[in-house]
Amino acid sequence: MKVYLGGPMFVAAEVRYNLWLAEQLRSRGHDVYCPNESEPINDKTRTDITARAIYDADIEALEACNVYICQVSEDSGTNWEAGYMDCLSRHVDPERYRGVIGLATDIRLQQKPVPERSGIENQAFYVNSFIVGGMQASLGVVYDEESLFSRLGEIGAHRD
Repeated sequence: MKVYLGGPMFVAAEVRYNLWLAEQLRSRGHDVYCPNESEPINDKTRTDITARAIYDADIEALEACNVYICQVSEDSGTNWEAGYMDCLSRHVDPERYRGVIGLATDIRLQQKPVPERSGIENQAFYVNSFIVGGMQASLGVVYDEESLFSRLGEIGAHRD
């Protein structure tokens, strides 16, 4: 299965995680597009890379994949890509484009909200409900990497 690994990708720790996760997915037989590996469009030292070049390259990569792995975050690019894949899977070719899996590993999601606290004093992590609903309506949300690998196996076995 061809997967697009979407998520935050700009801090060194995020880059290391993305590269590690891409390798884990490949070792399980998946063909992975990881934007951190997409040269030259993500070479931040270049001055000739335009927003349109990045958009065009990422759309081409999305359209070449079957599943979008959405690392749950409030990253606008990640959410745009998830919506694009959801549209492909529901309106273009559901046999080819299987949908979006949310990977929600943020440890703040394990904390229960405290109703007596409001605003920044309530330390639970908020994820936009529209995004959550979209992932639930697509291929679901998992909370760790092993569950992700399992879910990808289920999707492959179910559709192949």
